[in-house]
Amino acid sequence: MERILIVKLSSIGDVVHTLPVLRTIRYNLPDAYIAWVVEEKAKAILDGNRDLDKIIAINTKRWRKSFNGSAVREFFDVVNILRKDKFDIAIDLQGLLKSGIISYLSRATTIIGFDSRNCREFLNILFTNKKVSPGSRDIHVVDKNLSLLNPLGFKEIKREFFLNSSLPDDRYIDEFLSKRRREGKPLIAINPGAGWRTKEWGIKNYAVMCNRLISEIGADVILTTGPGEEGIVKDIVDSMSYEPVVAPPTSLKQLIALLKRCNLFIGGDTGPLHLAAALNISTVAIYGPSDPARNGPYGDNHIIIHKKLDCSGCYKRNCNKIKCMEMISVDDVFEGVKELSYLKTERRIYANR
Repeated sequence: MERILIVKLSSIGDVVHTLPVLRTIRYNLPDAYIAWVVEEKAKAILDGNRDLDKIIAINTKRWRKSFNGSAVREFFDVVNILRKDKFDIAIDLQGLLKSGIISYLSRATTIIGFDSRNCREFLNILFTNKKVSPGSRDIHVVDKNLSLLNPLGFKEIKREFFLNSSLPDDRYIDEFLSKRRREGKPLIAINPGAGWRTKEWGIKNYAVMCNRLISEIGADVILTTGPGEEGIVKDIVDSMSYEPVVAPPTSLKQLIALLKRCNLFIGGDTGPLHLAAALNISTVAIYGPSDPARNGPYGDNHIIIHKKLDCSGCYKRNCNKIKCMEMISVDDVFEGVKELSYLKTERRIYANR
């Protein structure tokens, strides 16, 4: 029985994009023992995943911030867990120095990682003994991740995502929505927050967009937030002529439960966007500094709004102009919603023939 360790620590979107790797391993090696090392903040994405035997949650930020006696003990506890499991193969999908060290400390016989051109930190290559160069068609990060399975010679690749929410989470969301949404109306989730300032589309744009979705499409709009983004949503609501639904504070599992009940998601390149795409929710994705070919919502039935400039794909978190986002108009996004609705209708008619 093969004993395999997946090392993908964070972020939310990155962990989501690695789920097909897990599904493919389990499909091809149904009897394998599979564990995953992940940061605590993203652990909920993996909870309850039937393809996993063990989740090893760590907090590298806490270790770096205060490497005191408690942190040292925690670190060595993790090392002991890794070594006790006696892994045959470790797959480092993060490509960082810290993920390389974790893979090495597992003492796996085979450690698979990216070559020097594709790992995110050059020193990562010191810890891998099978280095993979993704193919020319492996542009999207999901396909790039799957390329790390090439040395294992699997006959079939599964581009599938498994995300689940618990019964209490489902009930929490159902009770909330039952009191606030109109029956029979499409439910559109909008996530205006962004981890980077350069990914922000602007309060005014979102307010106008929400007004149009309610008045012209007759949709129920629900605004979702992450920690510390409550002020953004409040400003949007205060700027609107109509009243949207404001989502309650949600855990990752509760957010999954909420997104599963939506017909459409609108937002930038963030974790919630990739959760929605993985749940087969149609999305209209607003892209600025990140490359949608590499980091866009994966799969079909998505519309990407992106203004290609000479500096596109810069991945800058700060910029003096942010022209790539400023050029995207409400009309651009609204037309994307209408186009996506049309496409969905055509596919549904075709499927019923």
